[in-house]
Amino acid sequence: MFLDFINSRKKEIFFFTILIIFFYRSPFIFLNGRFMAEEGSLYFANAYRFDFIYSLFFVDFRSGYMNLWANISGIISNLFSLRIAPLISNYLSLVPKVLIIYFILYGKSLLFQNLNYRILFCCLIFLTPFNVPEIWMNSINSQIFFCILSLQLVFLEYDKKKIDYFNLSIVLISGLSGIYSCILTPVFFFKYLIFKSFQDKFNLIIITISSIIQFSLILYSKLNNLVHSTKIHSIDLELIYNFTYNVLIKSFLGINLTKYIFYKLEIELYYLVILIFIILITLFFLIKKILKDKQINNVDNFIIKSFIFIFVMTSLTVMVGATEKYVGGRYAALPSFYLLAFILFLIRLINKNKMIYVLMPLIVISIFTGIYEFRPKIKVGERNYLKLLDCINCPDWKQEVEIFKNDNNYNLKIWPYPNKTMKLN
Repeated sequence: MFLDFINSRKKEIFFFTILIIFFYRSPFIFLNGRFMAEEGSLYFANAYRFDFIYSLFFVDFRSGYMNLWANISGIISNLFSLRIAPLISNYLSLVPKVLIIYFILYGKSLLFQNLNYRILFCCLIFLTPFNVPEIWMNSINSQIFFCILSLQLVFLEYDKKKIDYFNLSIVLISGLSGIYSCILTPVFFFKYLIFKSFQDKFNLIIITISSIIQFSLILYSKLNNLVHSTKIHSIDLELIYNFTYNVLIKSFLGINLTKYIFYKLEIELYYLVILIFIILITLFFLIKKILKDKQINNVDNFIIKSFIFIFVMTSLTVMVGATEKYVGGRYAALPSFYLLAFILFLIRLINKNKMIYVLMPLIVISIFTGIYEFRPKIKVGERNYLKLLDCINCPDWKQEVEIFKNDNNYNLKIWPYPNKTMKLN
């Protein structure tokens, strides 16, 4: 009886388990909350100082685009006491993550139908090395998870004549919360050409309008020299080297194992680069063979080409738009995700081919290294990634609020400490 219950509730049990894992990664944030950089100093401060309309449509021209979810999070957090405002903002950043899990487990996905693959896909999103502490539980980087959510929506199978307005609202928020989701616009277009459903049609309209707005803002910011001086630059060999290290290698080996190989074993980077390119060439010929296979239907063909397109375009975008020609951390997140997701999709596609013994270890290694780094160890004498998740001699927020109440000109200390502050007057 108990085993039957477990078997019939696999999705719900996994859903609950992954939420417990979230809590394990950063219990301090779940229980206390914290403002991370511009999440507090810019977006919450705007909502605190200015009216609703200004805060909702605010554009940080230094970054060059609108981040609607950060605006919304700042507005909603401002409805609560200043003492718990950071906690509200952090729980709002949990929204896209929970929706990702929901659509993977319960959505009628074109990517993965088998529950084991769906669970593996969730692990790939939340437990692999690309999910760095920098992007965890803050509204400013929720755009990354909204983009992953948009990818889920574009690969859903819809009823021909029904419209899901909730899904449309997600596409709208995703498109207006950063340019990553806008890169998916051609994928939305070709999805509509294949399926011709009402939902695909309106998804395409919404993401197209969002893309026009975002790219107009970027163009305006650049032409008027408003965008940060280190953003939007050319691509050189150093940047390609940086991209190779942070995306093509660390996606699988993570930070610790990559550094161990380079600095402890003293293995030169170009050996790993050669290995990565051998794998990529193997993938290329595998894809070529799959596309020639008559058993591959139009939908799978569309998904393969979509992954190649979004990986290439997103990689070029982060290389051009990354601050100071650095493609690590949050900039490496989406290219790494697309690479891993594409490999997992190929595994599903060729599950009876011997190539699975080459591809599956890549996913397994990535998940295990991600689990090892999921909650970083305390380190002394080098960058401490745990400080982005836990309070290690961090400012006491309640004390900060009390000081601010007595002196409204006081700049409240926020994360990453001790350099960031938030001015509310």
